Amino acid sequence: MIRFLYVLMTIFLVGCGFDFDNVVLSDEEIVLEEEIKTTSVLSLSTGTNKKDDELILSMNTPQTLHPIYNTDETVFQILHLVFDTLVNVEPDGSVSKNIAEYWTINDDNSITMVLRSDIFWHDGEPLEADDVVFSIQTIKYAKSSIYSSNVANIAYSTVLSPNTVQIYYNQPFSGMLQTLFIPIIPEHIYNVPYAQAINLDPVGSGAYKFSEHVPLKSLHLEANANYFKGSPNIDKVEILMTPDHEATLSAFSQDLIDVIYTEVMDWGKYAKDKSATIYEIPTQKYEFIGVNFNDEILSKRGVREALISSIDRENLIDIYYLGQGSVADTPISANSYLLDSTLESIKYDKENARLLLAKEGFEYDETLTFSLLVNKDNAERLRVAQGIVQMYDQVGIRLVLEEVDVTTYMDRIYSGDYQLFLGGWKLSYIPDLTFAFHSSQRYRGDNFINYNSDEMDTLLEEAFIAHPNDITTAYSNLQQFFISEVPYISLYFKNGALITKNRVSGDIDPDPLNIFSNIQNWKLD
Repeated sequence: MIRFLYVLMTIFLVGCGFDFDNVVLSDEEIVLEEEIKTTSVLSLSTGTNKKDDELILSMNTPQTLHPIYNTDETVFQILHLVFDTLVNVEPDGSVSKNIAEYWTINDDNSITMVLRSDIFWHDGEPLEADDVVFSIQTIKYAKSSIYSSNVANIAYSTVLSPNTVQIYYNQPFSGMLQTLFIPIIPEHIYNVPYAQAINLDPVGSGAYKFSEHVPLKSLHLEANANYFKGSPNIDKVEILMTPDHEATLSAFSQDLIDVIYTEVMDWGKYAKDKSATIYEIPTQKYEFIGVNFNDEILSKRGVREALISSIDRENLIDIYYLGQGSVADTPISANSYLLDSTLESIKYDKENARLLLAKEGFEYDETLTFSLLVNKDNAERLRVAQGIVQMYDQVGIRLVLEEVDVTTYMDRIYSGDYQLFLGGWKLSYIPDLTFAFHSSQRYRGDNFINYNSDEMDTLLEEAFIAHPNDITTAYSNLQQFFISEVPYISLYFKNGALITKNRVSGDIDPDPLNIFSNIQNWKLD
């Protein structure tokens, strides 16, 4: 089975990636970096004055403003202001119309998509089916694109009429609609050699159009009065270049920019900031404890359930994330349209944990000892691990933390040199858990827990090839089996946040993949 990832560089779009980023440097290195970052922000911001009709945003310095060839997370979000996607992916992972007004899923592994007829490029030319086919081909032939995985299962696409395109897939695939979250670019502008294309001023169909680019300093946009979702309320947008995320946070604190997005944050700091408003955004960042199935004790199902029952996961979210997350029993989030709401979750119950261990042959007052591998450079996970140690101690489970550097951490996980480890996935919005739990991935993939189940393999394969209309049933079956097997000690999904200064108002409704999804409805007070 082919594994299809829904892009996203470990970041933003949607690709699956083992989440060992957010690494904290040593104290000495942090101090040095903070000095450099603060200086860079101040030099950037000299002379910046906010205007009543101009929204101030930020992004890292772009290598290109071509949406298909860009590889930076912050630039990816900004380019949504200029370019529209074929479809939208909603916060729950479902797909809604955008450039494509409606579609039909055919029996021959194809989708027929009918485009809106009222969308125009910023130069006045109409957006047509030829542009969709050209965009898909550009991604397919790109040497490097964050969207490459989106089109990996697409065989070809063809124009049926000026506003109708048919897209053929290589095989049945339940997530075919989610893969069409791709930017559509105008063929008459971008059908040029690569070296020329990456240096073009951006021309899209989005809410804002290009005005000026001051290299290494700023990008200026102006409202697209002909935007098909309605002319934006805010006339202009200035995007300041910042060197990194820490510099962006500093600029926001100094009131130099109006908006930030973050997935890793000090929630308390911003919750107390009366000059800012927080808009929570569910993410696909799934935290769990991995279990080594080669360990004789941990291979017992009752022991794994006892390990979950011993953790007050709600309490972990409250303490370490100020409630900004949701408990998970499987790698399907509570916010997902695929969630089976009939699932009977495993509750926090210390007494039940002791009984489960007793059923597996352990004395009621017997102390079990396990080691938990943790990346010592990830301060967030280290604190959570210490909290879990205390919870396990209350049920007679002694947890010994093995705090190692990130390189050692990854090497030991992939070599199977651990009992338990604390980790996380940034999961794709394209549903496919094959990479982590299918037996074929034990030695050449990311099934590093060495989990092996014929029934799990079958359920994963059925979920992968299910018709999009039948996907919820397929994933319900998968979730039910996951609960019964407990291959991971599931913890929670974390939330991200869009944070705005109070002068930004209106109907602000960010999506995880497009934080500016309804930018046309924003206002400045």
